Amino acid sequence: MSQTYSITSRFEDGAEVQFQCCEDEDILAAALRQDVRLLCQCRKAFCGSCKALCSEGDYELGSRINVQVLPPDEEEDGVVVTCDTYPRSDLILEFPYTSDRLGSMSACEVKANVVSVEKLSATVYRLVLQTLDAEGRPEKFDFVPGQYAEISTSDSPETRAFSLANLPNEDGFLEFLIRLVPGGYYAAYLENRAAAGQTITVRGPFGEFLLRDSHLVEDFRLNETSPECAEPIVFIGGSTGLAPLVSMLRELARRGFAGECHLFFGMQDAATMFYEKELRSLAKSLPGLKLHLALMDPPADWDGYRGNAVAAYKDHFASGISLPKAVYLCGPGPMIDAVLQACAELGVSPDRIHREEFVASGA
Repeated sequence: MSQTYSITSRFEDGAEVQFQCCEDEDILAAALRQDVRLLCQCRKAFCGSCKALCSEGDYELGSRINVQVLPPDEEEDGVVVTCDTYPRSDLILEFPYTSDRLGSMSACEVKANVVSVEKLSATVYRLVLQTLDAEGRPEKFDFVPGQYAEISTSDSPETRAFSLANLPNEDGFLEFLIRLVPGGYYAAYLENRAAAGQTITVRGPFGEFLLRDSHLVEDFRLNETSPECAEPIVFIGGSTGLAPLVSMLRELARRGFAGECHLFFGMQDAATMFYEKELRSLAKSLPGLKLHLALMDPPADWDGYRGNAVAAYKDHFASGISLPKAVYLCGPGPMIDAVLQACAELGVSPDRIHREEFVASGA
């Protein structure tokens, strides 16, 4: 029988939360299992959003942690990445945020039927599921725009995390945008085996890539009376990192947000561009939304930006107009790095930037 240890989580406002963790279970997984919603994003030890300082106790770091997420000086100081750290005694962890950023974890595991499988471009599929209750009736799957869920098929233990592109709804429909990765399990599944009526297991929701700052107040209501809302909100997406941004924008539309917002999104060429029709429809329901669609290798009749989405963002705000109140970006690592560099050059403060690095579902 594995040893169980007590984990004491301390937060900047002095609050403490305790939970139990087995020696063969990572700390973050144990917290989520016991409804302690620590901040996290990737759960794969590369984003660093779940880091904490271990001020007391012994632990063992997992094999997924690398120097990019945990530099040697931080490791020496006792910083841990909780999604790949295992206790070897009782621990005290100091988290760099206040306890009001915690919430009751509502993650669950449910069954879902495949509703549709649609190839949107040369590289992207749309997978629509419908979650069901124990009697097989449609059941709402609750989540906050920006979050993701883990899915697994009935014929394989392979589990992958995908962001949700739609909004929570009473009929339990879930929309995922999935990039085809050569040799990947889900690429083969979507292209060869996926069909309406199949059963898929859905776990979640997970993630803390959410709309924040002065645009929101408690209970996810828009703070439209704040003068700061006159500053634009910017969304920058790469590949299927578009999904959580679309969910956020749909929430703005649902709430009747009247402020200015921009979406910068691009792909390589017309064959790989996807979701353009849906984005233009969304812009009609969100009058303050300005679309900046970009292609690196555009056809002659392309009326969008010629280049990548990061360049489009930088060119737009380099003209001296009001800088963004907030920047939400989701995409591959190189795109994230390029946006951060562009923000630094434009003078956008780091505390206005919220990001989630997209990792393709591969082999």
